[in-house]
Amino acid sequence: MKRASTILAMCLLTLGLGACLLGVHAVAAAAAEKAAKPAAPKPGEEPDDGIQGEYNGTYTPAGQNAGMKAEAKVIGEGGGSFRAVLTAGEGDKAVRVELNGKAEGKQVPLASKAGDAEGKGTIEGGRSLVAESKSGKFDMKWEVRKSPAELQKPPAGAIVLLPFEEGKPPTTDAWVSLNGDKPCPWVPQDDGSLLVKGGNVKTKQAFTDVQLHVEFRNPYMPAARGQGRGNSGVYLQSRYEVQVLDSFGLAPKDNECGGIYSVAVPKVIASLPPDRWQTYDITFHAPKVENGKIVTPATITVIHNGIKIHENVKIDHVTTAGVAGPIVSPAPLMLQDHGNPVRFRNVWLVELKDGK
Repeated sequence: MKRASTILAMCLLTLGLGACLLGVHAVAAAAAEKAAKPAAPKPGEEPDDGIQGEYNGTYTPAGQNAGMKAEAKVIGEGGGSFRAVLTAGEGDKAVRVELNGKAEGKQVPLASKAGDAEGKGTIEGGRSLVAESKSGKFDMKWEVRKSPAELQKPPAGAIVLLPFEEGKPPTTDAWVSLNGDKPCPWVPQDDGSLLVKGGNVKTKQAFTDVQLHVEFRNPYMPAARGQGRGNSGVYLQSRYEVQVLDSFGLAPKDNECGGIYSVAVPKVIASLPPDRWQTYDITFHAPKVENGKIVTPATITVIHNGIKIHENVKIDHVTTAGVAGPIVSPAPLMLQDHGNPVRFRNVWLVELKDGK
C-alpha cells in the first residue's frame, strides 16, 4: 500500500487524477497476476522407465571380425530424452561415442549431435542397444547390476543404526534431529527403507574410528541436473562428507557421488543407475585432537559398490555443509537432507579399537 500511495502522489503532480488511477490499477493488476501464478514445479522423482540403465556387450572395430568388451550408460534427461555414452577398449585403443535420442514408446532412435553421419543406433528398452559409428559397431544387452555388498549382514558386535528387514518399516531409535531436540523426522517405508524428509539427522551415539556400512537409493529424477539430482550425504563425525548423488554416467569430481566434498575426487564413478540400491563401505579414522586443535588429520577409505574409490585419504578440514565449531571426538554420524527423496537402509558400523 505504501508503494501505491507514493505512485499516486507523484502522478497527481504530473498527469492528473484519471491517468494516475489507471496507472495504479495497472501496477496492482500486474502484482495480483504475479501472485496468482504458481511457482514452477521442481523436478521430482519418476518411476523407472525401463530404458535408462546399463547395457553391456561387444564393440567390433570397422574392418575387423574380432570384438572387444563394451558398455553403454543410458541416462534419462527428462521429457522422454536420453543420452547414451558408449565406451570400449583402453588407452590408445579406447573408443567413446555419445548419442542422443527421444523415446517412441520403449524404443529410442539414437543419433549423434553432429547428425547421422557421425553415428546412429537404437535402444530397445530393457532389452538391447545397437549402434554404429565411423569407427565400428556396438551390440549390447540390457543388464541389471547389483552391488556385491548389498544386504550385507552386520557382523557380531556391530552397532546397528538402521536395521533392515524386508517388508517391515525400520525403527529409527538410533537417530534424532540434527539439533538433538526432536525424534528422527525421516519416514520409515514398508520396503524396509527410510525416506529422507524433514532435515538432517544424526546418531544419538558418538563414534571415533569406525568401519561403516551404508545402503542408499538415489531417486530417478531425469529432469533434474547437477546437485539437484538425488542429493544427500554421509557425514563422518558430522563433519566429513562422502557425497551421495545420482552421478550415473558422469565424470569423477569431488562433488559427484563418492567424492569427499572439497577434498578428494573418487578414482572412478562407481555409481549404479538411479532407482537401484547402492553401497558404501567406509573405513574412517578420526582426527587426533589436542587442546581443540587437530594434530593428526582424519583418514578415510571408501568402497562404492565393491570398487575402492578412495584409499587412506587425509581430510584436514571440515567439508562443505559439515557441522562447524570446535573439533570434538568422538562425534555422531550425520545423514543429510538436501531436499531430494533419497532412501537409506541397512546402516551399521563396527567400532575399531587401537586403529584396527
